Amino acid sequence: MKGDYDSALKLHKTHLSIAQELSDYGAQGRAYGNMGNAYNALGLCDHAVKYHRQELQISMEVNDRASQASTHGNLAVAYQALGAHDRALQHYQNHLNIARELRDIQSEARALSNLGNFHCSRGEYAQAAPYYEQYLRLSPELQDMEGEGKVCHNLGYAHYCLGNYEEAVKYYEQDLALAKDLHDKLSQAKAYCNLGLAFKALMDFSKAEECQKYLLSLAQSLNNSQAKFRALGNLGDIFVCKKDVNGAIKFYEQQLSLAHHVKDRRLEASAYAALGSAYKMIQKYDKALGYHTQQLEVYQELGDMPGECRAHGHLAAVYMCLGKYTMAFKCYEEQLELGQKLKDPSIEAQVYGNMGITKMNMNVMEEAIGYFEPQLAMLQQLSGNEAVLDRGRAYGNLGDCYEALGDYEEAIKYYEQYLSVAQSLNRMQDQAKAYRGLGNGHR
Repeated sequence: MKGDYDSALKLHKTHLSIAQELSDYGAQGRAYGNMGNAYNALGLCDHAVKYHRQELQISMEVNDRASQASTHGNLAVAYQALGAHDRALQHYQNHLNIARELRDIQSEARALSNLGNFHCSRGEYAQAAPYYEQYLRLSPELQDMEGEGKVCHNLGYAHYCLGNYEEAVKYYEQDLALAKDLHDKLSQAKAYCNLGLAFKALMDFSKAEECQKYLLSLAQSLNNSQAKFRALGNLGDIFVCKKDVNGAIKFYEQQLSLAHHVKDRRLEASAYAALGSAYKMIQKYDKALGYHTQQLEVYQELGDMPGECRAHGHLAAVYMCLGKYTMAFKCYEEQLELGQKLKDPSIEAQVYGNMGITKMNMNVMEEAIGYFEPQLAMLQQLSGNEAVLDRGRAYGNLGDCYEALGDYEEAIKYYEQYLSVAQSLNRMQDQAKAYRGLGNGHR
């Protein structure tokens, strides 16, 4: 593949020098554009930017609006890859504006789809959705069922991430219908998988199960072991939601034997994790420890730090259930060290919080406070409701610590912060806990 782009580059360079000799300005612009695309494909985005900017310069001088539109699109892709998001957004927007001015439906659709993908990749799902919706309004004129299917999938995913599960179902169903019209089994499989997850989020477990069984049979007919593994895992998760943990374990065991059969260590580790968590739910802690230990060993063999990190967290949670707090704390220390190496503030925040809770269970409140404070500092770096709720609960835990130490004024201060977070997120259970803390503190 790389060789193809290298030889393409040589040809484009020759094209450029001929165009320069002939003083053919338009051809020079096209050559710069092709060189930019080749560098982009090779992952050399800074080179790509340089050539696309020269292409843009020429297309502006010769007033070729269509070429300007596509060059803005190419520059946006390159800037996004370089992490220059503001510049990327500006170029995506320019592409869209010019395409609309030219009434070029195909180009406008590309720009809308790119803007949706850009916002999705940044987790800005509410901003992404309107671009996808505008694309779908153009789709009757585009006659591109495959493109339409992709956009339905992306829009479904955006709604799923926003918690609009009914909307997600609507777009995933459209995606599925298009995949069926195209006789595209792989896209059908993906659509059933996503549709099942949306039904599960709506607590409609029978429809969720039906979708995952369709995924399983498609995966078998495609002989796709990854999809088959995914379907078995999703079915297990649905059975957990239905409170049938033993039924779930049967699916996770099938996952494990499939992983052994295809000799895929990563899938094996994932199956060990699911089995460990399921056995913890039914309080078979020895089995849970056994599976999570195997999970850890596989990730250590693979040198997979995020996986190792998760495994230490799982082991700690089982030790907490057994009341073996010293063992749990050791696991959290290992997890924290990995989280720091990974430079992931969300992992660090979570682990500091768990270390604080462990110390509370060990009845050393001063030490617990020493972990909740760095947890709060880490949570300040994160955005989103999840982080806000964690911040609120950290305030609640600090309130509990100060109350246990008899420092009621400090405790009340933290419970008040907990309460205001719980109210802002409309979390009734957390509000009740905060009120209880405030009542005890004032008493």
